[in-house]
Amino acid sequence: VMATGRETGRRRLDGQRDVSEWRLERPAPTYTFGFVAGELTSVSERVGNVTLQFAARGLTREQLTRVFADSQQMLAFFRERAGLAYPGDRYAQALVPETIGQEMSGLSVFSDDYGAEVLKDPQSVGLLAHEFAHQWWGNLVTNRDWTHFWLNEGFATFMAAAYREHRFGRTAYDLDIARMRARYERARAAGHDKPLVFPNWDHPTADDRTIVYQKGGYVLHLLRQELGDELFWRGIRAYTSTHAGQSVTTDDFKQSMQVATGRDLSGFFAKWVTGMVGP
Repeated sequence: VMATGRETGRRRLDGQRDVSEWRLERPAPTYTFGFVAGELTSVSERVGNVTLQFAARGLTREQLTRVFADSQQMLAFFRERAGLAYPGDRYAQALVPETIGQEMSGLSVFSDDYGAEVLKDPQSVGLLAHEFAHQWWGNLVTNRDWTHFWLNEGFATFMAAAYREHRFGRTAYDLDIARMRARYERARAAGHDKPLVFPNWDHPTADDRTIVYQKGGYVLHLLRQELGDELFWRGIRAYTSTHAGQSVTTDDFKQSMQVATGRDLSGFFAKWVTGMVGP
């Protein structure tokens, strides 16, 4: 069993069932509670004060370790970019038969097919990085309501590209940004562009998700270009550390970036975040 929180006990309920009890020791968004249970092969690694745990069915321990081989580097990279240590002492990742990929507090799940893809191509770690990034941007700092959902998903999409830049070079990052822009341009050409601060999130379409994920990631790239690396990452660290353990709005992000960089970003946010302007 892998779940949100820390396992505090396990007991036999009857001849066929066990009860596993878990305790949440720090606040977490309620939508990030989750668990995985099954007959799984499991591998653990200790990195400083954090235990990394990997699990799957049908893989050897060696294959399992290869799928999640980048986890230590991701832990260090996101810690540096956030300016904060990983918010917990355990991060578990599991392969399951069917999922598009999902982050939970202290736990992420991926499909068996995706695990096979990473085994074939070690550079296909974008989804692993996306869900790992959520442990800071989405879980530790979470949107106050779904109209600011881009603060979760746009951030994780961008951070996955930033990790691939760190790991494989600028060409990998540029490719990811080009894909984000292309997805956004297709939605815009179809007449489905919307501000990143959404009017509502009641019945999101596929193109609505494109705006939140891909346009959100692309706009963070544009902000990086606007500010330059030093100021941009300084602002990201200030935003993350200032609002750790809080629910936030887009204005919180804007104010943190302005204070940290000493720049008036009203025009940029009006154009790209609360407005609709094409590339």
